[in-house]
Amino acid sequence: MAIFLHPTKMKRVLFGYWLMIPLVFGLYISILAAVKNVSVSSVFTSIPSLTLTSIVVFLLFFQLFGLFMVGNTSDCRHSLLGFYLKFSMVQQLFSLNIPGLILCLLVYRSLLDAKEKVSVSKQAQWVVYMVMGFIGVITILLVWIRLSL
Repeated sequence: MAIFLHPTKMKRVLFGYWLMIPLVFGLYISILAAVKNVSVSSVFTSIPSLTLTSIVVFLLFFQLFGLFMVGNTSDCRHSLLGFYLKFSMVQQLFSLNIPGLILCLLVYRSLLDAKEKVSVSKQAQWVVYMVMGFIGVITILLVWIRLSL
């Protein structure tokens, strides 16, 4: 069990989950459109909640990019990776992605409880902060729209 909780393996599991879910969702939408014998765009226009869900699901690609940017920098909780994982836990909670929340928590718990030893370039930090800001704003808008429906 301790081998499974290695930070590198846990990051790969989270990476795979965030990559797999949008692909499976896209396949689901395609199959749904084929079964109803309509175009994909008409599926989105006829089911508004599916449109909101698709935006939440495709936000995972941006989270995947952020994880890719900070994934190999450090294996410490007090690093940019730890901060990104805390942000991702809150985002996954607000978007009601419970498996994603659990995976983020497991990755965070697998990190070492030490100070960051590797410094991340300012450019990479800004990119990660911009991705986090974009994801945060879109998530807040989606939660607001979902609550107003």
